[in-house]
Amino acid sequence: MILRFKISSCEEEGVCLEGDTGLPWFHTTLRVLYADTDRSGVVYHANYLKYFEVGRAALMRASGFPYKEVEAGGYTHPIVELGINFQSYARYDDLLRVYSRPKTLERVRFIFDYRITNEAGDRVLVYGFTRHCCLSPKLNPVAVDPETVALFRKYGAVET
Repeated sequence: MILRFKISSCEEEGVCLEGDTGLPWFHTTLRVLYADTDRSGVVYHANYLKYFEVGRAALMRASGFPYKEVEAGGYTHPIVELGINFQSYARYDDLLRVYSRPKTLERVRFIFDYRITNEAGDRVLVYGFTRHCCLSPKLNPVAVDPETVALFRKYGAVET
């Protein structure tokens, strides 16, 4: 399945709106390092998960509650499930756009969605999701922390 993804207004880094749905996405850019490529000269598949983290961390930082503060508040958000779909590839020194958005909020879990496009933003290279669980300092599942709940509500995430 070819994913279609059109963004209307967008700042250099910040919130953008998806053209067809009006859903807000957070956008940041990154440049592919040589160390991120494999012998064939394209980005090694597992590095796209690192790019998902770049997008998620930038979104949280820009929202005024970086992940570092989540941990300082006594919570951790480990990934418990992920999915990734490859449509094309990136090469060394390509400038990529990473789009991230809070998608679904449950009592102790939540999902972020991602789209990685080429520099022009007109071609989706990779898309996927990460599902996280909220844990206490004793590593027990707990209700999602209030700041993360507020972030998800700000982006209009579906609450289940």
